[in-house]
Amino acid sequence: RVPAPNARAEAESWAVDRAVSLPEVWGLVAACRGLVGAWQLLGVCRAARTGVKEFLGTLPRLVVSGGYTEDGGGTVSEVWGLDLATMRWEAMPALLCARQDHACCAVRGAVVVLGGAAVGDGKPKFFAHPTSRVEMLSKGEGGFVELPPLSCGAIFGAAAIAVDESQSALGQVLL
Repeated sequence: RVPAPNARAEAESWAVDRAVSLPEVWGLVAACRGLVGAWQLLGVCRAARTGVKEFLGTLPRLVVSGGYTEDGGGTVSEVWGLDLATMRWEAMPALLCARQDHACCAVRGAVVVLGGAAVGDGKPKFFAHPTSRVEMLSKGEGGFVELPPLSCGAIFGAAAIAVDESQSALGQVLL
């Protein structure tokens, strides 16, 4: 017996809605199409909203730290995290040293900020100079802590790559 066209369409729609509400599906979508693809698919699948929000809630935040103001106000120490499930920015603890052009990465659940250009340290107030300062915000902590300075000296404009397979309990960062 072949179901009526409306019943068949409803059954197929029900199956699709249930399948796309599974977090595993969203993991595959994000792997193949990225987070933008997941959000695009979310707009056309009613039942998918539960699955995608659950999946995105398992991901770490997108973190934006430091920088400078366009109006000449100088470097900033603000840190913001984007909750990927709600797509809302939330303020995080501020950097100890306002800086721009720094490297930032996540290492074993902690946010690490390295080098950059900062004001202070006996330098003229209006000019940012390279720094070797390093800060870390551990998961669940209320603020950044100062770490030993970079052994390579002051740097800015670098990129950081976290290496979790090192022997160090805190991980390793390559610049």
